[in-house]
Amino acid sequence: MTMRLKYNGMTRLQKIVPVLIVLAVSTLATGCRKDFLDREKLSVLNEEAIFSDSVYAIQYVNTRYSNLTYSWDPNRFGSGGLECAIDEAESALAPTGLQNIISGGALNPSNTDKNIWSTTYAQVRAINIFLRNRPVIPLSVENKMRCEGQLRFLRAWYYFTMLKHFGGFPIVGDTVFNETDKIDVPRSSYEECVNYIAAECDKAAGMLPLSYPNTTFPGEEYGRVTKGAALALKARALLYAASPLTNTQRADDPDHLVSYGNTDPDRWRIAAEANKAVIDMNAYSLYRGSTPFFYNLFLVYQPNDALPEQIFAYQTPSSERNSMLRETIMNPPSRGTRYIGTVSVFPLQELVDAFGMKNGLPITDPASGYSGIGDDMYKNRDPRFYYTVTFNGALRAFSGFSGDQPVRTYTGVIPAGNANETSANLDGIYKNNATRTGYYCYKMLSNTVIGGGSLLMRPGILIRYAEILLNAAEAYNEAYGPSEQIIGWLKDIRNRAGIEPGVDNMYGIRAGMNKEEMRAFIQAERRVELAFEEHRFWDVRRWKIASETENRDMHGMEITRAANGVFSYRLIVVRSHVFRDEMYFFPVPQTELTKSPSLKQNPGY
Repeated sequence: MTMRLKYNGMTRLQKIVPVLIVLAVSTLATGCRKDFLDREKLSVLNEEAIFSDSVYAIQYVNTRYSNLTYSWDPNRFGSGGLECAIDEAESALAPTGLQNIISGGALNPSNTDKNIWSTTYAQVRAINIFLRNRPVIPLSVENKMRCEGQLRFLRAWYYFTMLKHFGGFPIVGDTVFNETDKIDVPRSSYEECVNYIAAECDKAAGMLPLSYPNTTFPGEEYGRVTKGAALALKARALLYAASPLTNTQRADDPDHLVSYGNTDPDRWRIAAEANKAVIDMNAYSLYRGSTPFFYNLFLVYQPNDALPEQIFAYQTPSSERNSMLRETIMNPPSRGTRYIGTVSVFPLQELVDAFGMKNGLPITDPASGYSGIGDDMYKNRDPRFYYTVTFNGALRAFSGFSGDQPVRTYTGVIPAGNANETSANLDGIYKNNATRTGYYCYKMLSNTVIGGGSLLMRPGILIRYAEILLNAAEAYNEAYGPSEQIIGWLKDIRNRAGIEPGVDNMYGIRAGMNKEEMRAFIQAERRVELAFEEHRFWDVRRWKIASETENRDMHGMEITRAANGVFSYRLIVVRSHVFRDEMYFFPVPQTELTKSPSLKQNPGY
């Protein structure tokens, strides 16, 4: 990030990486003040000293970006995030890992994730401290407004994370509580929280630019919140609010903490218009830069002033170990990084079967050409499949060998030979630190990070244009039914994916669908397009279908190689998932209820 600031009559050039909290200023900045900002508790800092210094004030703003990904993080629960709590992936962790507690139906107020609550309110308090000191900060009116716009967005972002997990939360406004204050703020209703988030996004959008200069090089303004990001967050929140989980009346929710208290179809119209407003900005487009598009989308920085897909993204840490986290916990062991970690996040057969064929038809359609379980079951699939899942025979770079080599996930007779030919000893199902499902994750992983390879920087995409198109398609279908406009958005996504247009240029989209059929189609499309991006976990909840998708056995594919090289295939049960209706929301942590008696627990807990 780059900002030119007036400070004591002089101009300073600051380059700031928001998530890393790295500050590089000109030699006019004095290094002797570093310890002052290194203290952890803001309560012991001299606010006047911080906010009377433009350098410190800007650094303070950047620090507020530091927890953006705590819900999205692939390592949120130690080795695997929310994708391992649903029908996307299996974790290698013990049953005591929170993702396995969730998938086992054992979530309760004592073992729930407490970091969501504490992290959110730590950031909200810090943001409110900045707003309290806003009048004295020595920044230009324009820069001060941009700082406030960023912080209002970030407050809405953290609050929306609370909304997804718990429903209604305590809204503290701009209040700054001191350590000696008795804090006992009741939860606001779900509707009040949605309205607050939407209003904050609108305020932020009015203060923020469409884009920043110098975003093509990582580290210079990359990741700053824009007007488009603020409107996109609002659009996402309103889509959730219109969905069946909360757009309803519940007898067990008299205070309307997890529901509106009535069903209003007009909420779909409001969500549709909010998402269409982002589309109508004409500031974003699906990534079609370097091929393969869907793969490179997650590895290539895109400037936010040249029709990118990245509406809101952050720069991953410059620490090589942290930057290579995904490869460390997801790559097949034979393709591991130089860092040792527990390989986890193994895609389930349920996700594999969600991918249709290259002709756009689902594998359940007799006309799709799907061969069924066997040697050809991974052929001619939706091209997104090959950049989402690593399967037996998938080609990946292998250190020491030229060209991509097949990944071997089978068990049985492993032939002798070089490290490539015997790699099933490392990658095969049932091997130590290897796949539990017969698959490895590939989405967002670099094929060049193997052995001694490295990738210092990559984008972490939190909101992208394809999601907005799918949001709009869903909301418009629910509000008005199927239309050519909806089909056009879906065709754009499928065209970019590489699905064949077919003789009617419909990319496998069946003409003449009614609202219910289109709903199922959009839900299926979201599952494959947005896999491993922290959408599926919340989608099945807001659609209120988790009791169907989660209350079941989850499967993997056991492939056994005979001595003659012939493979046999067997569908195996990896884990049985249990879902209880109260788990559509997380329970409020017992520790918070103890501290604040005014808080009420969610229904069922």
